Amino acid sequence: MVLEPKFADYGTINSTGDAQPQRNSPNAFLSPDSIITTLPPLDDEESPNTSKGTAMTQGDLYQRQPLLPAPAKGDRWGQGNRPESRQQYYSASAEDDDDDALDNHESNGVIKISMPPPIREEPRFPQERWKTVIAAIVLFFSFLLTLTALAIVHEKVPDRNVVDPLPDVFLSNVPEMIWGLSVSEYMIIICVASTLIVSVLHKHRFIVFRRLFLILALLYLYRAITMFVTVLPVPSKTYYCSPKTNATSIYEVTKRVIVLFSGMGLSINGKHTYCGDYMYSGHTVILVISCLFISEYTPKKLYLVHWLYYLMALVGVIMLQLGHGHYTLDVIVAYYITTRIFWTYHTLANNSFLKQHSPNNYLGREWWYCLFLYFEGNVTGPIPRQWPNWPLPWPKRCQSKSRES
Repeated sequence: MVLEPKFADYGTINSTGDAQPQRNSPNAFLSPDSIITTLPPLDDEESPNTSKGTAMTQGDLYQRQPLLPAPAKGDRWGQGNRPESRQQYYSASAEDDDDDALDNHESNGVIKISMPPPIREEPRFPQERWKTVIAAIVLFFSFLLTLTALAIVHEKVPDRNVVDPLPDVFLSNVPEMIWGLSVSEYMIIICVASTLIVSVLHKHRFIVFRRLFLILALLYLYRAITMFVTVLPVPSKTYYCSPKTNATSIYEVTKRVIVLFSGMGLSINGKHTYCGDYMYSGHTVILVISCLFISEYTPKKLYLVHWLYYLMALVGVIMLQLGHGHYTLDVIVAYYITTRIFWTYHTLANNSFLKQHSPNNYLGREWWYCLFLYFEGNVTGPIPRQWPNWPLPWPKRCQSKSRES
């Protein structure tokens, strides 16, 4: 038996030994220089030129079939090449590879990088209390301007002893009930108190107050303009109007403004004795804006409460008309302007893409759009209906989580 040199190339299929194999040797399949004379050719190889088979070494056999498993008892090299044997071998090898990969992952110090979940930009609702204070100041000056316009217009109202009320479908056919105006103002007090409670108990109360103040400021500013440019005759024949002084000095106007402001524009306290604020109805503005804010910032499941305030607003307007406090046109215009401003403002506030100047953003052409951007620029989405939310740190039992529905 001739030993194979150390520098033999096991990667070739050519035999390097010249010695002939001993067919009867018991170690023929174990010796590295044993020669297999009856090895059948592989399927993808050409048949040998000789009919006796191909002569190759054990190393050459490993080169040709490197994945063959160790022969089992009673097995031959030729039998290990069966399809079922190959299938069992490859399936076992795949499982071993998976186990080895897991072991390497755990023991070789490989760092497992866990991918974080995708970052989702959540809406932001900053409190911005100073903006709420500024909005309150804007509302104060707008309301003051309305009272100033009324104090001046009072001197321009036509004398009802000379000029009759304008023809009106409702007022001309329904007799005046002076108590109707008082009922309407009591409903206004209830609606205003309810709106303030809803705003205070809302989680984002500063944003809600800011919107309430700014929308009311716009409405009172429009009202000051409309009542000043066109003076309508008094619709009621029994409502008391203070006598005219035929003077509009700064002192007289200031005194009237203080009297009107102390009564908050209501006649039930006896402070609203100046006439001329008809176009458009301030009573209707307060009733409509109250039910809109209550329905917008309270949970949807309180739909019965929403409908109750809608009904209360409707009854308040009807009582106002029964008392001949305003013309029907005043009520219609007040409803239209109030709802348009409220819905326009909230459409802009709830859609971030409308907070950018664009040729196609026609809502951005409102004259108060820049003012809106200042107050709403940092609010990035619709305000959730998280109500109620107790604003004070005491008592503890009131500190429950706000809910949205």
